[in-house]
Amino acid sequence: MAADQVPAGVGPDLPEKLDRLRTLAAGAEASTVVLREPASLSWLLGARSNVPQTLDTSCFDVVIDVPARSGSPTLTVVTNAIEAPRLRDTELAGLSADWTTTPWWDARDPALPDGPGVVTDRPYRDVRDVAPQIAALRRQLTSHQSEQLRTVCLDAAAAATAATLRIAATTTEYAAAGILADELLSRALAPVVLLVAGDERMSAHRHPLPTTRPVGRRAMLVCCARRHGLIASVTRIVVFGPPRSGEEETYRRLLEVERGFLDATRPNARIGDVVTTATRGYADNGFDPVEWHHHHQGGFSGWQPREYPAHPGSDDPIPLGSVLAWNPSGGGWKVEETCLVGADGPEPLVHDDAWPTIDVAGRPRPTLLLQP
Repeated sequence: MAADQVPAGVGPDLPEKLDRLRTLAAGAEASTVVLREPASLSWLLGARSNVPQTLDTSCFDVVIDVPARSGSPTLTVVTNAIEAPRLRDTELAGLSADWTTTPWWDARDPALPDGPGVVTDRPYRDVRDVAPQIAALRRQLTSHQSEQLRTVCLDAAAAATAATLRIAATTTEYAAAGILADELLSRALAPVVLLVAGDERMSAHRHPLPTTRPVGRRAMLVCCARRHGLIASVTRIVVFGPPRSGEEETYRRLLEVERGFLDATRPNARIGDVVTTATRGYADNGFDPVEWHHHHQGGFSGWQPREYPAHPGSDDPIPLGSVLAWNPSGGGWKVEETCLVGADGPEPLVHDDAWPTIDVAGRPRPTLLLQP
């Protein structure tokens, strides 16, 4: 998808999201909600709130004044003089909102409201913190956001396929990461995470930042790609030449571990129980029973690569319409999927018809790409 074909982020579901915030405010006995977290702003407006990708702070805040019983909430965008023109012209074009613009050398906090009737997802001054409630509220995607996510995942999968077909055994990890970034950006996807491991490092490093080494006999390309704030997590592995004895079988066993995560993912299930149940699959499929101790297994996604790494002690329920990205690993391999939770369980979204698949319990799952 070309960049000029990507629709503006502020969607037709804004009233639905404002209704959710009205309910939250009523429960907190508040009349104003201030959103400051990048994930919350992306959820509300579908906008890029970052300038550097490396910061976990946004370049604008949104103040939502919520009438107690009737009337539409009103929005005020608070930003600085550098970002205001760009936001008006691009990210927030067409948004009905008031604007408060501060000098670029001043902090925005003094321009934000406070008092007992104000709540926020990132505390400042004496304002009450309702970050957990807002995180729970944004986990359930609207129908519009669900369709956007499906497209993001399809495009991210296509980018990963195209990048993998462009590399060779002599390609360095950095060059492979650059090719993957090129394929993502050409589809108007922002690379939030880029990891590449060649043959020497796939078994050793679970988060392989690229190096200048050639990838060698096999390569793993990993990305988290974002558009409209929504993120697709993708892992793809290519093997140059015939695979070694047992490699395909080991990878298939890891897909059986993944099957346990997908089978256990159901609406209203406690996410920690899913982890407890699914991690038993390591021993059941011939891996070390504590293999899962070496790398997190995934968790809630959607607006962040992961909200937090889910573990057996995680108590959050899995809402209908939420997004989960599981990524079991072991034996020198990793598999990864981004799923939308429906009434019948998870809908895997990261699919490309050009990538080879195998059937695992009735689900087509990506297998190793074998290249001459």
